[in-house]
Amino acid sequence: MKDQSKGLILTSVGVLAVIPDSLVVRLVETDGLTFLLVRSGLAAVMIFLFTLMQHRGQTLDAYQKLGRAGLQYGFLLCIATFCFIYGLRLTSVANALFIVSTSPVFAALASWGFLGERFSPRMIWTTSFALIGIAIIAAGSHAGGQSSLFGDAIALCAAATLAFAFTTARSARDVSMVPATALGYGLTALICLPFAQLETLSQLEWGMLIILGAMFVPLGTALMSLGPRYITASEVSLLLLLEAVLAPLLVWYVVGENPGKYALIGGAIVLTTLFVSNIIGLKRGR
Repeated sequence: MKDQSKGLILTSVGVLAVIPDSLVVRLVETDGLTFLLVRSGLAAVMIFLFTLMQHRGQTLDAYQKLGRAGLQYGFLLCIATFCFIYGLRLTSVANALFIVSTSPVFAALASWGFLGERFSPRMIWTTSFALIGIAIIAAGSHAGGQSSLFGDAIALCAAATLAFAFTTARSARDVSMVPATALGYGLTALICLPFAQLETLSQLEWGMLIILGAMFVPLGTALMSLGPRYITASEVSLLLLLEAVLAPLLVWYVVGENPGKYALIGGAIVLTTLFVSNIIGLKRGR
């Protein structure tokens, strides 16, 4: 199998694995800290076991090699996880995912500001149109309904924090960030531990969270971290847009959460802008 085919398959399966995340956030009625404890704690354990299987006797070395960049990546992932889950809980799924999908734009800004990478004309118009789309989404949240401006702001923080995490990973390309992912999820669970109320979870909710935390989240995280080894950043970004398209449709179908016209218009602008921008970047890269 060619490297490109391998990368496309790994990344696509990884993206599909995280799509149920948003639906489970809607179906589980417990508080956010309890949700995060179970989801992130199980994901941390499973990713650590994956790292143990991959490195075996060199597992400790893999964590020691993370250095400052790895620790920073784990810390940023922790913040992004909190912002992502609470963004989903406080605003509509469509709003949250459309906004979070703009993280590559913030990543380009961070790379320009911290790594000195060139901010191309393509990224200027990409950023401009993405911000227009976010403004339209925010206008719909201001009008009320199932979305809120505060939730949109939290989702925007998730996008920016993820972007800084990606920039950190780019600054240390020779270091695998899979162990750092386990650290980030572990830190999230540790913060939530004193405040969680596990007794509030029903058997059905336990089942959904175990499947999500022990299977979908670690599987998606692991595969999406392996995919970029075989395909370009533009191809990865294109595939990541699948979650922003499919997850709101899944939630709409299962629980009847209508995104609303503002979210659909603003989201269409954001996704179309990112799609066209990544296609151009892909062609230029080739």
